Amino acid sequence: MRETVFLMLMALHLLAATTWVGGVLFFMFAVVPAARAAPSAGIPDALGRAFRPVAYGALGTLIVTGPLLLLVQGIGPRTIIRARFWVSAFGVTLAVKAGLVALVLMLTVWHDAILGPRAQRSRATRIVGRAIGLLSVAILLAGLLLAQGL
Repeated sequence: MRETVFLMLMALHLLAATTWVGGVLFFMFAVVPAARAAPSAGIPDALGRAFRPVAYGALGTLIVTGPLLLLVQGIGPRTIIRARFWVSAFGVTLAVKAGLVALVLMLTVWHDAILGPRAQRSRATRIVGRAIGLLSVAILLAGLLLAQGL
């Protein structure tokens, strides 16, 4: 039973991660260059509005399934409060991943709620968007390390 729950949670987590990272990379490598070619078409705005609910749903799924995956593996509050856990390779990798997730969440809110409405297609918006993309890939890599027990 525990293995089935783990596999279901992992499948949801991977689907959400694929949706988030794939969407961010699609914006970086397809939408932004297309918008530069046809700036008056409103491509990023329209796609951003359409993708935002999907992206936020993926982020929410990741935030819920991540801790649940730890619990299913026997890593609960009692484990996490121990300093010994955080100096292990797994604990350090988890701390890095959690920190990167927090940073991506903050940058995403800043990008979508503050930069986007104020200065569409500004240099700051592009830089923050690229940072979100690169950090999202780093989170994905940290997740691969965690899956290997590192």
